[in-house]
Amino acid sequence: MTSGLWTDLSPSRRCQWVDLLRGLAVIVMIEVHVVNTWLRLDLRPQWLNYVNGLVAPSFLLCAGFALVLSTFKIDGILRPFWPDTAKRLGFILLCAYLLHAPGLTLAEWTVLGTPAKMREFFKIDVLQCTVYSLLLLQAIARTLGTARRFTLAALALALFVALVSPTLWIKGVGEGVWLPLRGLLNGNDHHGLKALFPLFPWLAFVSFGAFLGGAYRFLRAEVVGDPGQPRARWTEARFLLSLLGLGAVLMLWGSLRKHGWIWEGTWKQSAGGTWMLNGYTWSELTTFHNTTLPSVAERLGWICMGGAFLGLLDPLRPKLPGPNPVEAAGRESLLLYMLHLNLIYGVLMTSFVVGRTGWDWNTQGWAVTALLTAAIMGFSLWAGVAWQRMRLTHDRMRAWQRAGLAVLAINFIAGGWLTFRFLLQSPELAREPYPFLNSARERKGLKATVDGLPRDPEEVFREEERLGRVVTPEARAKRAEQIRNR
Repeated sequence: MTSGLWTDLSPSRRCQWVDLLRGLAVIVMIEVHVVNTWLRLDLRPQWLNYVNGLVAPSFLLCAGFALVLSTFKIDGILRPFWPDTAKRLGFILLCAYLLHAPGLTLAEWTVLGTPAKMREFFKIDVLQCTVYSLLLLQAIARTLGTARRFTLAALALALFVALVSPTLWIKGVGEGVWLPLRGLLNGNDHHGLKALFPLFPWLAFVSFGAFLGGAYRFLRAEVVGDPGQPRARWTEARFLLSLLGLGAVLMLWGSLRKHGWIWEGTWKQSAGGTWMLNGYTWSELTTFHNTTLPSVAERLGWICMGGAFLGLLDPLRPKLPGPNPVEAAGRESLLLYMLHLNLIYGVLMTSFVVGRTGWDWNTQGWAVTALLTAAIMGFSLWAGVAWQRMRLTHDRMRAWQRAGLAVLAINFIAGGWLTFRFLLQSPELAREPYPFLNSARERKGLKATVDGLPRDPEEVFREEERLGRVVTPEARAKRAEQIRNR
C-alpha cells in the first residue's frame, strides 16, 4: 500500500487526506469550543490559541477543495447545480442560521426574545461563510465553464481577497449596509453584533482550497495517455510532497512578512490629532492584523503541510479493526458540528446544568476542561460513526430523520416555557433583558432597573443560595464583575 503511494498512477476518485484533514479539523474544533467555554483565561497558553486558530481555515480550505471534484466531472462536464448541490447548500445554510436563531422554541421567539437575540440571527459564522463562499465559486465555475480556467480564477480570487481585506476592516466601512449583508464585509462591531467569519478574509481560504482542488483534479484525477490503460499525470506521493513544499514556502514567507506588512513605516499625526501608520489608526491595525496576505499565507502554509503529512503518514499507520473515526468525522462534519454545539450551549451551559455543576463560563481548570473535552469529543465521534453505519440502511436512516423532525416539532411547541416560568420566579438570575423582568422584580419586592437585570451581585448570590445552586469562587467573582460593569 505504501509503495503504491509512490508508484501508482491510477486516477484518483476520492482524496483520502482531505477527508482526514477535515475530520481532524472537526475534532479539534470541539476542543476549541470546550476550551473557549470553560477554561479560565489565565490558563490558556498562546500556542494553543494559535493552533486553535488553524481549525476554521482548515475546514474552509477542505470545503473549497471538495467543490472542484464535486462540480466538474472527469470529462470536464459541469454537474448540474439543481437539485443536489443547491439542496445540500440550502440545508447547510438553514442549519447555520438556526444555530444563531433566538432559539428552537416558540417561547424563545416570543416571551424570551430580545432585540439583541434577533440581531444575533444575522451573525455570519463559519457555516454561513462556507455556503456563501461556495455559492460565489459555483457561479464563477459555471461562468468560466472549464476546470482549468476556474482553478486559475480561484487562485486570483484568493489573492485579491487577502489583499483588499484590511481596507474593508477600516472603522465605518459597511455602516448603513443591510444587516443580513453587513457581516459579509468585515467583523467590526455593529450595535453589539460582530461577524465571526466575514468573507473578507475567510473567502481566501475557500478559494485557495478550490485552487488546490483544481490542481489535484488536473494532476491526479484527469485521465491521460492510452484510454485502455488510464493513468494520472502524478502519483499521490508526488502531489503530497509538492503540497508539503508549497506549504513550507507559504508558512515561512507569511511568518517573516506578517508583522512588517502593516507595522513598517512612520507614525504620523493627522490634523485631528490622531496618530496613524500608513493611513491606519492603532485600533484598526490591531483589529485587522489577522486579515493580511502574509497572515493568510502563513496559516495556509501550516494547513497544507498538515494535509500533506496526513496523506503521507496514513498508509504507514497500523490499520485498526472497525471504522476510522477521524474519517467518519470528516464525512459527517456537519452532523458533528451541529451536535457538539447544541450539546455544549444547548445542554451543558443551560442555567439548570450550570446551577448544579458550577461549570460557568471560563471558570474551570485543566482537569475539568480536559474531562469535558474527552467526553464531548468521544460522544460526537461515536455519533459520527453510528450515522455512517445508519446510512447503509436507507429506510432506517429515513425513519430516524422523521423521528428527529418530530422531536424538533414537539420541542418547538413545548420547549422554553419552564425557563420562562423560572425567570418569573427568580428574575435576579436572568442574563438577558427580557421585557417581563421588572414586573417579576416588583412582585418579589425588588427595585426595578433600566433593563430588568440586577445591579447588585449580592441579590443574585442570595437567590442562587436559596435555590441550592453550586457556585465556585471563580464563577462568583466573574459574575460579580459582569454585574457591576452593566
